Amino acid sequence: LEVVRSWDTGYPKRSAGEAFMICGVLYVTNSHLAGAKVYFAYFTNTSSYEYTDVPFHNQYSHISMLDYNPRERALYTWNNGHQVLYNVTLFHVISTAGDP
Repeated sequence: LEVVRSWDTGYPKRSAGEAFMICGVLYVTNSHLAGAKVYFAYFTNTSSYEYTDVPFHNQYSHISMLDYNPRERALYTWNNGHQVLYNVTLFHVISTAGDP
């Protein structure tokens, strides 16, 4: 294996739970415990980021791995001894003239 590229997101790793990438965007949860949210998105193509607030249902209370499978369009997670599958629906927001 070889590192081809790396990014410094500026996100404090002590505040991160788990992370996964979809289409060049790194998503970070704010915890690996119950009540987690996808809290941070880092866009690798522009080296920009935004804070998000997407609830991440964690039914078994402890996520130890997240991985996105683009063929299945799903997140796979190992959650307190259970393999859990989350279907992912992606959409693109299109702004029109006059939108802020």
